[in-house]
Amino acid sequence: MTEQETQDAVAEEPAAEPEIPAPSLEWMNRTLEWGVRVRPGKSGMTLGSLNVGVYGDIPDHWDDQTRMPRGAYPMPGVPPIGFGIRNKHELWADNAADLYEEAIQRRWAPATDVPWDTIEPLPGDVEAAMCQLSTELSQQANVEFETIGGWLHQMSYGYHEVKNFLATQMFDAARHCEVFRKRALSNGGGMGLESKGDVNRMILESRGGWTETVLFLHLLRGDLTMTVYRYGEQFAHNDAERVIFARCMQDKARHVAYGLMHLRYALSHQPDKELVLQRLLNIGERVLERELEDPAFRESLAIILGGGIEGARVGTERYTRLMGDYVRQYLAHLDWLGVHRGPAFPAGLARYLEA
Repeated sequence: MTEQETQDAVAEEPAAEPEIPAPSLEWMNRTLEWGVRVRPGKSGMTLGSLNVGVYGDIPDHWDDQTRMPRGAYPMPGVPPIGFGIRNKHELWADNAADLYEEAIQRRWAPATDVPWDTIEPLPGDVEAAMCQLSTELSQQANVEFETIGGWLHQMSYGYHEVKNFLATQMFDAARHCEVFRKRALSNGGGMGLESKGDVNRMILESRGGWTETVLFLHLLRGDLTMTVYRYGEQFAHNDAERVIFARCMQDKARHVAYGLMHLRYALSHQPDKELVLQRLLNIGERVLERELEDPAFRESLAIILGGGIEGARVGTERYTRLMGDYVRQYLAHLDWLGVHRGPAFPAGLARYLEA
């Protein structure tokens, strides 16, 4: 028999049937609670509506060190991961599930939802100022999603509502990074000067805990960014800019809302936390105060708000009003949290209250 005939004969032989073990079906009884049925409400099948029975039991401390979803039956022998954030007060906010739903429903795409065709040539000084502001806002957004990404993997799976929401905030921040970069490159300008970056670095390198990072990212910086977005929409030069700032402001309002609710929860469950936050703000506010002296940020906003260098006086007045709005909102949020600054508040920020 030739070699080819041998190969043909082997090919014609029936393949051996794989040996399949008899089913045990033991896994079918491994559940903490069976028979749960969640029905959609007026807003559909929301994340919060799933919190029924044992699935709604959100413990103050999450013992499991694996990626087991809350309410699942534990698998013996799974190696621990070693989550750093296992206490509810370290990350929780009662509005996280609702904010997640809002973020999903209000998502938008800069490529198609911004009317880029409405952008027309601007005076050179105004375009340069808008490109500079866009550069700094894009850089801030990049810092935002990098910061959250550095903490997200440390958060236990027992608090998935917060993890889900923060995932949307990362996506929001990536979208803001994208849209302001596109604005800088869309009208004959380009990227401007890199931000001085003291506040960026402070946020990125915050290691005290997630709550401490939230204080800087969502409140100290978040309130300022949202105020800039509000003024950006009011003084937009075209429909494209108006849409950009309005949509970004909508996103940022969610981020600040989570930050406020988390800080309030953390403060209510840790009696000594206010003192910690006060001491951190003594540092963080002065870092911000120093960075706001950077002329690129201040002057670019004044030019945008004043319609050009010739309108510098009006633009400077509007910039001062913007900063006053920011400081008042920021202090109002701190008062709501029960963190009162008093004489410790730096003079460089307090002076805007007089405007």
